[in-house]
Amino acid sequence: MAKKVSFYALFTALALLFSFVESLYSLNFIAPGIKLGLANCVALLFIFKGDFKGAFLINIARILLSTLLFSAPSALLFSLTGGVLSLAVSCLLQKTNVFSPIGIGAAGAVTHNLIQLIVAAIITATKGVLFYAAPLIFSGIICGILTGIAAGMIEKKIKNIF
Repeated sequence: MAKKVSFYALFTALALLFSFVESLYSLNFIAPGIKLGLANCVALLFIFKGDFKGAFLINIARILLSTLLFSAPSALLFSLTGGVLSLAVSCLLQKTNVFSPIGIGAAGAVTHNLIQLIVAAIITATKGVLFYAAPLIFSGIICGILTGIAAGMIEKKIKNIF
C-alpha cells in the first residue's frame, strides 16, 4: 500500500511540475485559459495502463494543488469539472480498445474545453461565452493530439515502471 501511495505521489508531483511549466507559457492569444495540457500526459499514462483509479486520484490531486499554487480559487470549478469529465471520457474510450493514444488525447482535450465552456455559460448566465467554442475545439484537437503523441511515446519508453 505504501509503495502505491508513493508511486501516485511521485506522478502527482510530476503532473504538478508540468502544470507549473504550463502556467509560465500562455496561449491566451488563441482564447482565454488555453493550455497545452502537458499535465494530462501523466493521467494518460495511467489510463493507457488501465489504472483508471490512479489516473483519477493523480488528476484530482494535481488540479487541487495547481489551483492553490498557480491560479485563482475561482478556477477550481472550471478545472475540476473539466478534468474529471474529460478523464471519464478518456477512460471510456480506452476501455473500447478502438482509439489510439492520439484519439484519446484529442477527445479528452476537447471534452475538457467544452465542459469548461458550459460551466462558464452557466456561471455567467450568458450564451456569449459560446463564441469561444470554435477556437476551444480547434485548440483542444491540436493540443490533445500533441499530448496523446507525447504520452504514447513516454508509455513505450517506461512500460516497465508500471
